[in-house]
Amino acid sequence: MRLPWSLGSMDPHRLDDGAAAIFSSALFDSLYVLDAGGNPIPALAETLPELDGAGGLRIKMRDGLSTAHGSVIDARDAVLSIARCRSYGAGAWLAALPTPKREGEKSFTFAFDDPQALARLLASPLTAIVPLAFDPNRPDGTGPFRADRKDGALVLSRNARAANGPAILDEIRVLAAADLADSLRAFESGTDDIGYLGTGLHEPRAGSKTFDAGPFGWALLVVGRDGGNWDAPGIAQRVADGIAPSRLSYLALGPAWPQSGVQSWNGSPIDLLVADDAPWLVELARAIAATISQPLHEVTVRPISAADFASKRRSRNFALAVDLARSFAPGAFPAMVSLASSDPSSSAAELVRHPPKIAEVSARALTRTLRVGVLGEARIQGGRIPDLSLPLRAGGVDWGTASRARKHA
Repeated sequence: MRLPWSLGSMDPHRLDDGAAAIFSSALFDSLYVLDAGGNPIPALAETLPELDGAGGLRIKMRDGLSTAHGSVIDARDAVLSIARCRSYGAGAWLAALPTPKREGEKSFTFAFDDPQALARLLASPLTAIVPLAFDPNRPDGTGPFRADRKDGALVLSRNARAANGPAILDEIRVLAAADLADSLRAFESGTDDIGYLGTGLHEPRAGSKTFDAGPFGWALLVVGRDGGNWDAPGIAQRVADGIAPSRLSYLALGPAWPQSGVQSWNGSPIDLLVADDAPWLVELARAIAATISQPLHEVTVRPISAADFASKRRSRNFALAVDLARSFAPGAFPAMVSLASSDPSSSAAELVRHPPKIAEVSARALTRTLRVGVLGEARIQGGRIPDLSLPLRAGGVDWGTASRARKHA
């Protein structure tokens, strides 16, 4: 398959990493996972959190854990992974959680008294456990696949050391798509086994089947300091709600939304920033710019390097940007934490420490106090060959149990 997302690195702790959102379950494990009912069950942990005798909770690691490339995984890796989560995308998500204290190589404790709540926090894909020397350019974890780079492709091969069992498939070859058409063209011609977001460029591939693994996050419109009177809470969402769903339907942004209050840029010409290594977001930015531009008030898409984009996002030194926010967990409150974490002007950590009572509403209804607006969902869907089975899990494909009918001579 080929994807319109950056494959140069993959970091499960980054809130804006599209490739990690899609393949996190293939390469990484968290201490816990959520079952079909939303209840946490042990993954890399031996049991659910237990009382430590001092009013806190202890987590014990399973014995014999190692990554695909052979690094031993124990309590040291878990504690440092949690610290790394905090410093990257999950700082707000873990804001109510004290810093863990390690007890030797097998366990660590938290000054926390709710075992179910602790396990749910640590069941997020953004709290995956990685080795001490983790390098996003060479992603390594305990998941069912091992990642290597061969001939310009990211090759996921069966991991015999996998903590919860190796993959059924021997190999998945993933190439970076230059644009949206790249994947659809390769699938329609028979080159690829999966077509991202569709079943063909010009017409559906004969005999192909569709699949939809649902959303893994949201595409966002973000306003910055140079956004004039748009730099205010709730404006980004008003702009996003004013865009007709039909203008963006080819990007597979999920269910159509009720269009309301069409907004167009009326200030001086500005740039719409987007990271240049994510073709899906670049294409979305172009569609947004074409929709909100006016004569003498042009909005021009400006793709910049991922490093420059991250710097400008942190400082808010821009007018408008298009970005991605991954989901921490199912439900409205985790969605609110994710969206607030994507807004540098908000206090997402305070939101977690003093959580509001909110109904189970769509993500678009959660941004009224934020300087980010939801443009739509980022989804894993498209076309597949008929003999390829892609079982689903919360937030995507269960790559470890994906299978393909054997070819017979």
